[in-house]
Amino acid sequence: MYEKFVICSDCGRKYPLTQEIFRCKKCGGSVEIIFDYAKLRKVLSRERLEKRPFNHMRYKELYPVKNPVTIGEGGTALVRSKNIERVFNLDFETYFKYEAQNPTGSFKDRGSSIEVAKAVELGKKHAVCASTGNMGASVSAYCSVSGISCSIIIPKDAVTVKIEQILAYGSSVYRVKGDYTIAERTARDVHTNLGAYLLGDYSYRREGTKSVGFEIAEQINPDWVICPVGNGTLISAVWKAFKEFKTLRFIKKLPKLVGIQASGCNPVVKAFKAGKDIKPVKKPKTVAVAIECGNPLDGKRALSSVVESDGFMESVSDRDILKAREILARMEGLFAGPAGAASLAGLLKCKDRIEKDSKVVCVVTGHGLKTPHTQVKGKPVSIRSYKDVR
Repeated sequence: MYEKFVICSDCGRKYPLTQEIFRCKKCGGSVEIIFDYAKLRKVLSRERLEKRPFNHMRYKELYPVKNPVTIGEGGTALVRSKNIERVFNLDFETYFKYEAQNPTGSFKDRGSSIEVAKAVELGKKHAVCASTGNMGASVSAYCSVSGISCSIIIPKDAVTVKIEQILAYGSSVYRVKGDYTIAERTARDVHTNLGAYLLGDYSYRREGTKSVGFEIAEQINPDWVICPVGNGTLISAVWKAFKEFKTLRFIKKLPKLVGIQASGCNPVVKAFKAGKDIKPVKKPKTVAVAIECGNPLDGKRALSSVVESDGFMESVSDRDILKAREILARMEGLFAGPAGAASLAGLLKCKDRIEKDSKVVCVVTGHGLKTPHTQVKGKPVSIRSYKDVR
């Protein structure tokens, strides 16, 4: 294993890898796992990677656990636009990283693989996680194969089909009378008072989520990567992945990042545009419930990642999101959840800010079948025979 220690990104306090740490105990800041890249360069090369199967386990040396839990995550398709480029007169190459192909239907499986593996290493028998739905389903699946019981704390507006998916894996589900922020606080209380291992958007999840960035770098090494932003773990993990590949001399350039939030829950976008600290949104509301995080756990890291990449952040309306979802399905054959379609909504809104001949990747974070309640146009037509078909 090649990790060295855990460090707080805010105050610089270091922690040993053997310590159970989720946030800095001194300042409450986000913590990050630091690797020995000099040692990694001696054992890992681009040529060696290319001989391995193209999936999440391809990058095993770059994860801070001995035995990742795997049920076939990663290796998702990067799909070149077949119609959107032409219809919207885009003068750059547009690609979609379709994370719906992961085992539970979203990118969350990558992080769960590493986060649950850490719980196993520590000998944990019970875990708790706050989730709007996708992460709850993912950690439930990975806990089920690892012999860990799991409690999922959901906000009041969690989607029924996602709750059913969580229950299918055998987890217990508890609904709070509030939004995701209240659910997340409740999960921390369960951890503190009942001893359950805390799963969520913390350092080990970020390490697993890096494989989205690793794969994109190998598939195309783009000029731009556009990500939906909820808690901010995805976009910050993608940035860390690209930086690690550059440190290891696997790539020569870094992409610019674009972070997209729903206008009804956009604390990171507001902070970016104002040049100020992030202020929580007290009453977040968006059809893209998977990114409805009023007080994002990794918001500060997401913001710094976008700034460091020389990228930008933008908000899109629920109307824009639902329209992008329809476009993605009807023009590219990719069915996305509202949160997953936010990246395309952002691209279409900000297309004039992308340089000509650039290579742009939109990360489509989850499957549309996980959010059937949202507005999909059309309905079945009753017929008596084939003569009624048009």
